[in-house]
Amino acid sequence: MKEQLKVSAVSILIAGITFLIYYLGADWRYLHVLCRGLYFVPVMLAGFWFGVRGGLFASLAICILYIPYASMSWKAFSELDLDRVIDVVLYNMVALIMGILSDRQKVDQKIAQEAGNLAAVGKSVAAVAHDMKTPLMAIGGFTLLIKKYIQEGHPHRDKLDIILEETRRLENMVKDMLDFSRPLDLNRLANNVDTIIKECLDVVAAEAQKRKVQVRRQSAPGLSETNTDRMRMKQVLINLIINAIQASPEGENVIIRTHQTKSETIIEVVDFGCGITPDQRAEIFMPFFSTKKDGTGLGLPIVRKIVEAHQGKIQVISNPRGGTIFRIEVPTR
Repeated sequence: MKEQLKVSAVSILIAGITFLIYYLGADWRYLHVLCRGLYFVPVMLAGFWFGVRGGLFASLAICILYIPYASMSWKAFSELDLDRVIDVVLYNMVALIMGILSDRQKVDQKIAQEAGNLAAVGKSVAAVAHDMKTPLMAIGGFTLLIKKYIQEGHPHRDKLDIILEETRRLENMVKDMLDFSRPLDLNRLANNVDTIIKECLDVVAAEAQKRKVQVRRQSAPGLSETNTDRMRMKQVLINLIINAIQASPEGENVIIRTHQTKSETIIEVVDFGCGITPDQRAEIFMPFFSTKKDGTGLGLPIVRKIVEAHQGKIQVISNPRGGTIFRIEVPTR
């Protein structure tokens, strides 16, 4: 409703000023100049409220409405004609500048809000994780102790195995929660990204074999070393590769591509699965959002946290051949 009111306000201002300009005509020269100046009000409001697109839409609408009048009163490029041309150019410049500033402010506000939300979530998660850690250790320990006194073939022994399996799952969840809530202390050294990827592929080989998915590596020749925390970067890549394997149908490939620019090392994890919907793409890096039945919803938030701690960024791109591409960009040095 608010957006509609803003659009109506800008439209009424443009229409009202245009009516005055056509109604007054060239005889009211000073009022005409004042009306041309008033056009900046809806242009600035549109840029402030709706960003670059809104500001430019308003300025272009003004140009379309005003140019016929300027053409009818054109006098061989007189001083007045030059003023009108300058005003038309300024409408678009002001719209562009206001829109850029407004869009930048909105992005900054969103980042600040997300940071505040994540900080609050992190504190809550840390408290919950610490409270869960001790009971889970006790449950796992006592279950193992009881299992020793129950003979093989006992009808209730398999239930203890279920308890142990679920306890391990909860312990992994607690570990993820603690990783998410703690500040990262990176140990950045010069590492060969290709070597890190090879080590990750050794770790995920069993999962790939189980799912009958082939993981292929494609690295550009002559990759230079990159300043990274080796263990943290392995954590990032293993998480993304396993996600890609689990998203892939049997017999499909997962591709790990690596190349470098002058300033960045770029790693892409490519799958050919069902892909990620636009709605999910906006939420997958939010804590506790998961499309997996047994997922914690913290894997990708931790991945983004580690990448951003390296002064890098991670993007989710639709694979033209179907599936998803996770693209990591980190500074080489």
